[in-house]
Amino acid sequence: MVYDPEKYREKREKVLGIRKRGVGFGTIAMVVSLLIIAGLSVVTIPQAISYMATRNLDDAIFKLESETKWPAEAIAGITAIKGVKNTVKDEHTTRLVVTYDRRLVNLSKITAKFDQHNLNVTLLNQVNHRQHQNTMKKEEEELEAS
Repeated sequence: MVYDPEKYREKREKVLGIRKRGVGFGTIAMVVSLLIIAGLSVVTIPQAISYMATRNLDDAIFKLESETKWPAEAIAGITAIKGVKNTVKDEHTTRLVVTYDRRLVNLSKITAKFDQHNLNVTLLNQVNHRQHQNTMKKEEEELEAS
């Protein structure tokens, strides 16, 4: 019978007091891969969640024909419509941006509310909410730069 040194290796190392030192390659590879995955998820997951939350939102920009301010009860009535997320007046209070979920509300429901309050309004633009936010951000950056 041939002596096999690998068969009794653990016993020899235990008797001689030889200990394994350091971290194995598999452990290091696992830690590095987990760090890379965690780093990428920190960057991509918030963007994906933001997209999913705003993918069905549209912005409708209305202008009041008369140069008076928007009536508060008209804005409250529009905000009360199911599916309208937000209403924002501009600095000059002649324009109104209505953010709504296009799956739940048609633009005709919003304009009907204006008709109920006897307001003459003009639809200036209807644009995707994310696109409108990006445009507003670029305009702010241009104002700050100049």
